[in-house]
Amino acid sequence: MHQTGLILANRAYLDHESPRWADSPSSAGNGGLLAAVRPVIEPWDGHSGTTWIGAGLGRFDREWTDGRGFELIETPRGPLRHRRLYFGSSTWHGHYAEVSNSFLWPLFHLVRDDLPARTGYYPAPAAPAEPDWRSFVAVNTAFAEAAAEERAARWCWVQDYQLALVPELLRQRRFPGRIGFFLHIPFPDIETARPYLEGGALVAFRRVVEGLLGADLLGFQTAADVQRFHRAAGELCGAAPLEGAVSFGGRAVRTAAFPVGIDIEDVLEVARKAPTSPRVWAARSAGLPLVVGLERGDFTKGIPERLAAMTHAFRRGARFAYLGIAAPTREGVRAYDALEEALEMASAEARDAAAWAGGSFAHVRANVGWADVVALQREADVVFTSSLSDGQNLVPLQAAIAQSLRPPTARAVILTGRDAGVASTFAEFASEGLVAVDPPDVPGMAEALCDALTGRPGRVSDRFIQEIRRRDAQAWATGFLAALEGPC
Repeated sequence: MHQTGLILANRAYLDHESPRWADSPSSAGNGGLLAAVRPVIEPWDGHSGTTWIGAGLGRFDREWTDGRGFELIETPRGPLRHRRLYFGSSTWHGHYAEVSNSFLWPLFHLVRDDLPARTGYYPAPAAPAEPDWRSFVAVNTAFAEAAAEERAARWCWVQDYQLALVPELLRQRRFPGRIGFFLHIPFPDIETARPYLEGGALVAFRRVVEGLLGADLLGFQTAADVQRFHRAAGELCGAAPLEGAVSFGGRAVRTAAFPVGIDIEDVLEVARKAPTSPRVWAARSAGLPLVVGLERGDFTKGIPERLAAMTHAFRRGARFAYLGIAAPTREGVRAYDALEEALEMASAEARDAAAWAGGSFAHVRANVGWADVVALQREADVVFTSSLSDGQNLVPLQAAIAQSLRPPTARAVILTGRDAGVASTFAEFASEGLVAVDPPDVPGMAEALCDALTGRPGRVSDRFIQEIRRRDAQAWATGFLAALEGPC
């Protein structure tokens, strides 16, 4: 067997939610990780190609796999050799809900501000209980052992924070190929995070950093993430900084920024066909510009602050229609409880302010189809994202491409949080359609929104669109793998 390489991800390429006999085959989603990694899948020909290893979470996954979790999945790139790893419910809960999403997720987004102290709803990172940490180690170990069995693979590309221990575990198992890791979310500032790094939390974070240091190449979204990692690796693990790397354990661990891109043609194909939403027609018939907010309902997304900015803008007399859709995420994870209360309060105030100003306001908690998402991005006059912190945030990039079907003078202005990777990656386009805002500064966001409603400081430009095309998902994925397979 002469394999090309391995992709390891917490999630599978797709989940089987239908039995084998049903006439409704499963399909892959449109998540950022899938869209980004999909372009480098090499078709499996029986001897070589890409193998994807992910968790078996679909209701009917076991019907589709053999005794070791293997199956072939048809993809737009050709057949994909896929392996699913199965875990007990308590093990998965400890790994996913407790360590990954109640500890690491809120911790890693602390890049500038003490968000739990500043917002009132952002959860303090919860130090892992010992049983939950054992579950996290068990899941990471299972992924490492499955990958280590693939002795012919040239490389193993590990995706994201849920599998942060895998690089070092693979090295311990003498995996013969190159080991790459990409962090899709931000890396925290150790000084900002320090109030939450005591006792078991500090031990766990150090273990995570040590796990990452097992890689040959560590990829991050921004240069600032690289710098923050270097500081943490030096303070916690004694890693010494080098040019484009850190020295640890007698090895040079290369580090670099690889900002994620999007699948351009996927967005354009949908944007050309998707019908206009009735909500858009309603806004147009009322003569109101349309402001759209679309993302997962996550405490990192700055949604309460954005809704407060809506209230400020309406009270200033601005008239517009706001449609916000927040897809439910990580239901059952206790860290999200306070967010719901904050959203209800902010929504009620914005709704009253909209009625006073003669505008309209709707904030919906629902899963919306991909075609509807792209159609709203295409039709919006302002696309408003407001992440408190984000790895990249692909919504502004998707929106700009969808807007490319409109005449330049009719295109939107896109607002994005200053600590989203997209704000630094495309910083030169502040007057060409991408305006960075500071979400905790609610009056400042309201002013930026009022400017955007009039097209200031500039609508999405052709130059901005071309740069997004140049930095697409294909360029990101092939660039990372070229660096991984290149000279050490």
